[in-house]
Amino acid sequence: MVSSGSGLATFGIASSPGIPKDTVATTLVAPLDDEDAVEFLFNEHGEDIAAVVIEPLPANNGLLVQRHEYLAKLRALCDKHGALLIFDEVISGFRFKDGSYGDMSGVTPDITALGKVIGGGLPVGAYGARTEIMESLSPLGPVYQAGTLSGNPLAMAAGIMTLDLLDEQAYDRLEELGQLLQDKVEPVLEKHGNPMRLVRRGSLFWFSPGSDAPPPRADMIPSNAGVLYSDVHRGLLDKGYMLAPSAYEIGFIATVHNEQHILGMVEALDQVLTALEV
Repeated sequence: MVSSGSGLATFGIASSPGIPKDTVATTLVAPLDDEDAVEFLFNEHGEDIAAVVIEPLPANNGLLVQRHEYLAKLRALCDKHGALLIFDEVISGFRFKDGSYGDMSGVTPDITALGKVIGGGLPVGAYGARTEIMESLSPLGPVYQAGTLSGNPLAMAAGIMTLDLLDEQAYDRLEELGQLLQDKVEPVLEKHGNPMRLVRRGSLFWFSPGSDAPPPRADMIPSNAGVLYSDVHRGLLDKGYMLAPSAYEIGFIATVHNEQHILGMVEALDQVLTALEV
């Protein structure tokens, strides 16, 4: 798990000290969007693979949209070899009107990890799974899970209120603002020779570096991604708009945003890109 993520990508760190060798030895890493690589690993180690863990919509090292065919292949391989398919939807869960990205892709995992949105801004995590898996947890089963802040009343209250507010009207509003961003920012980027490409899924968006099609894998992101982005970030900040501080982080549209926020940011981006061309 330590081999990915925006922090490591930003600072060019391949991994992290402190991870026991035994832990690394029991983990197989496959590139995203590579069905042959995953099939090879299953052919070599299928009997020993307990689970495949993946962000179906990776959103912490760029917004790397994964194909349905790739996710469906993972589902088929897990079923064939008796492994679990685990979707990390801590970022993408509850971002969409139709549910999670797994719901949108039509691929159902055995376990889903959730967080972020369900806490209403407070720290909280959750997971759900098939009935027979959940029944393995105490007090029904032998697996004990708890934590100091598990079921924290403040976080639970904020989460309940957040989920109550996220009705169909809220999701429609988020999609409306996301579409506005896309409609307005794409002509601006084209006007400046597409130094970046906009990737959007619902209220999530990312400025993919370079003029090529947005990549499905982190190793396909241009190595100089941070150079232009840092200038754009600084220019937008000067104009009152703060994007994430890393070229590999994504943006989030919230229900508190309105059309003027979107239009103002797009206008500021146009001005920043114009100034950078001088």
